[in-house]
Amino acid sequence: MTIKNSRFAFMLLALFVFAGTAAAQSATVPRVTMTATVETVLRLDISNGAGGVIGGGTSSDFTVNLGNVNGQGIAPITGVTALVTPGAGIAGYAIYTTPIVLTPVFSGYAGNATIALTVGGGANDAIAVEGDSNATATLAAARPVVTGSLSDVPHTRHVGFKISKMEAVGARTAMFLYTITMP
Repeated sequence: MTIKNSRFAFMLLALFVFAGTAAAQSATVPRVTMTATVETVLRLDISNGAGGVIGGGTSSDFTVNLGNVNGQGIAPITGVTALVTPGAGIAGYAIYTTPIVLTPVFSGYAGNATIALTVGGGANDAIAVEGDSNATATLAAARPVVTGSLSDVPHTRHVGFKISKMEAVGARTAMFLYTITMP
């Protein structure tokens, strides 16, 4: 087959070129490829408990002042609860506590948090108390105080001093260390 009309041949050639070009073109879709590495994060926040004294410092270096205390449980400051056990000599004492809140904050972990108490660093750790409430606050010892906690769940604890009737006058300082661990 021969094409004698050059105008017709040019149009036919242009049609084939256009059809080939149109078939070779496709719509492009812009895209963004992102990468990231998920890391674990773990911290324990300490804050004021409802109705307790207003603590100071930061959420990781918290301080609480229980004011003036005595073995009789007389006149605790606002936000401090005194629980008195009567008795003669060292058998009589008052436990002064205020609530604090421990809040574990974590991500990238599959399990729940455990918060443990360690006593140490204060001159009067032997008379420091800690517990779920004022009534259950006992002399502090190393132990888990919260188990199975989800992230961002606040846990109220009560901290303070056990002051016997025989306690000498003067300032007292105790320190609790709370650690958070994950399975």
